[in-house]
Amino acid sequence: MGCRRSKTSQKKSQARFKNLKAARKSQLRQLEDQVQTFQSENDSLQAKNNSLQKEVAILTEFGVLQSVQIHQQEEEAQSNNELWAIAQKECWEAQKKVIQQDEEIVGLKGEVKQLKRENKSAMYSTKYFENKYYHAMSVIQKYGMIVVDDNMPKSPSPILSSSSSSFSSSSYDQIFVADGPDYINDNNNNNNVDNNINNEQ
Repeated sequence: MGCRRSKTSQKKSQARFKNLKAARKSQLRQLEDQVQTFQSENDSLQAKNNSLQKEVAILTEFGVLQSVQIHQQEEEAQSNNELWAIAQKECWEAQKKVIQQDEEIVGLKGEVKQLKRENKSAMYSTKYFENKYYHAMSVIQKYGMIVVDDNMPKSPSPILSSSSSSFSSSSYDQIFVADGPDYINDNNNNNNVDNNINNEQ
């Protein structure tokens, strides 16, 4: 009886051991499967991490490039602003020169008009004195004060008095005749010439 019980208990122990061994093998397989699953997930996450790091590197490089481009654009904009300021200053200077030239042109036109008026006045004055001279010569010849030479030039110089070396217009305004008290006043001719000058101006 004692031997049978020992054999039975031994068989039971062996069976229990086998069951435990099988259970442990099953657990070990499960753990290995879990480890393999975790390893696969880890590899996938690592690959994803590497991909993200590459994207970060690309984005960082792109950001640096964008920053450089923005800096260059800012420098170009500043340079363009400086060039625009210089061009605007040159434009203002050119406008000032144009205005000054216009003022100078207006002044020159005024001077030209004044010179024309003075030229006309001088021409009429010359004509006036020539007329006075020829009139005086005709009066002198008429009243026999002097003998007029036939070879006298057409535009003779004014007769200078013995007391003065300069020509005076007053000698033409009033002429006294030696033979009598007759007085010839030629102011009317003078007024007519002055009126002509004023009208043409």
